[in-house]
Amino acid sequence: MKLYNVEVVETLSRVVEQQANSYEEAEELVSARYSNEEIVLDYNDLDDTSYKPYPSQELKKSFNINVDFNKNTKDLWIGNENGSGAKYKCNTSQDLEIAIKSYLDNYIELETVKPEKNLSKKSKDYER
Repeated sequence: MKLYNVEVVETLSRVVEQQANSYEEAEELVSARYSNEEIVLDYNDLDDTSYKPYPSQELKKSFNINVDFNKNTKDLWIGNENGSGAKYKCNTSQDLEIAIKSYLDNYIELETVKPEKNLSKKSKDYER
């Protein structure tokens, strides 16, 4: 059997109400509260967990992506200038994100790069 590195990525998210004169001011106030540790996200705020190969992969060469969206049928086509590609149903921006990720995973040539982190247990990245 081979040994694989799998990176676990957790996304924490919380909606915070903030009185302010504008959204920009509210964002600044919430950012300050977060920086001062008045807002601390924890396991109750878990929004998503994803798994991906580590190290992450990089693009091997430059490429072009063509995107065509039909608002009436909600059909999204993503492909290249040669006409090869894939068709997706797309009702929301999340659908668009999923479609683009799927296209990249299935149609764009990637290469593995050397790890950026020291994976040994003695690494300071893992000390708390």
